[in-house]
Order: sequence, then C-alpha cells, then structure tokens
Amino acid sequence: MIIIDVFREVFSGVFRNVSALSVLIFSLSGLPAFAEHDVRGELNEIVVVFNGHARLFDIAAAESVLAFNAFIDQVLSAHWDAEHMAMHLLSNEVYQNLNSDQQHQIRQSVETTFYRYAYEVLDANKKVPLALIDDLYLDKEGQMRIKIRGNPQFLPALTGDLHLAENAKGWTIIDAGYAGFTYTFLKRRVYQKKYSRVGIDGLTAWLDGKNQRFFADYCTSELNSVMPARVNALCEAM
Repeated sequence: MIIIDVFREVFSGVFRNVSALSVLIFSLSGLPAFAEHDVRGELNEIVVVFNGHARLFDIAAAESVLAFNAFIDQVLSAHWDAEHMAMHLLSNEVYQNLNSDQQHQIRQSVETTFYRYAYEVLDANKKVPLALIDDLYLDKEGQMRIKIRGNPQFLPALTGDLHLAENAKGWTIIDAGYAGFTYTFLKRRVYQKKYSRVGIDGLTAWLDGKNQRFFADYCTSELNSVMPARVNALCEAM
C-alpha cells in the first residue's frame, strides 16, 4: 500500500464523520479586502442557522425536513461549485473531454453528494454547534481562510479551515479539507481510478449508490413531497 493509500485509510473515517468540515471548506483567490468583513458575517449567519436546524431537526416531521431542504437549496447550494469540484476530481482534461450530457451527469451526481454531506453534517453535529474561530487570514499560498470547529458524535472537537473562492455571485465552495488534507487530495485518485475502470456511467452510478443508501430512510410517502427531485429520483430507483 503506497503512502497516499495509508493517508486515505486513516482520514476517510474522519471525513465521513466530520462532513461539516467537508461541506464548509473552501479556497479563496483574490477576495477583495473590503468584502472580508461581509463574508465573515455571512458565514457566521449560515453557521448559526445551520446549528438551529441541527438542534431541532426531526426526520419524523415533514415540516422540519422541508425547512432544512429549503436552507440547503436557498443558502448552501448558492455557495458550492459542482463543476469546479468535478474538474478537480477527474482532472480538467478528462472533464473537458466529456460531452455536455456527461458533464451534466457528473455535476448532478456531485451536487447530490454535496446534498448528502449537508445531511451528514446535521447528523454528526446535533448536540454541539459548529463555530467559526477568529477572523479570515491568509495562508502561506496567499489564500484566504477561516477556521471552523465542529464536535461530531463519537469524536473529539475538530478544527478545520474554511477556504473561500470569489465568483460572480460572491463566494463559492470549491474544496474541503482537514488537518492539511483536502477533500480533492484524498478523493481524486479514487474518482480517477473509478473513471478509468468503468467510465462516467459507472462513476456516477457509484456515487448515486452511496447517496441512495444514505437517503434510504427518507424514501417514504410522507417525505416524498418535501425531498428534492434529485433524492426522489434515487428513491424511485431503489
């Protein structure tokens, strides 16, 4: 087993249990200094609202599930970039060589995976709220970051970095990381190996299977009307 596989084995469990740091870890390139305070404030508002959902969430109450889905769709999803993630996981060359339908296919699977991560955050941090630590700062590469602390069930408190990337709408999620290891660093080889073996259809089927297994408990007649179409499609395929 080469060293990258050792790192992946060690940290894969951490990533599964601290998805809060996975959904909310970003990379920043050139965010204007005057916007830093606004970004910090917006991030803090998102964390506060998220903590409220985590504290009160009840899978048995359709209105609770509906409210959290609305928060994902209207707030969180505006700050993640599935195309950027897909390009970095597969490599820009592979992604650009896909036809438009295949690009849409992988983006949809990645977006649904982000949706799952949001729910994993919820499950992992119900008792102890997430918290931003200190202010935005520049790392050694000149990228802007801010630390966030979570306390997932069965694990001690963990602190990671939020990295922000500027886009036309403000800022966006482009990566996830913890303890110096980013989501793309740990997952890129897995995605690329899967793609080389089974192609884009096999890769998206693998992702859809993972998402389908997670959302199985939400595939009920009571929740069908409040879950997003992407999740209902997985339920129908079961």
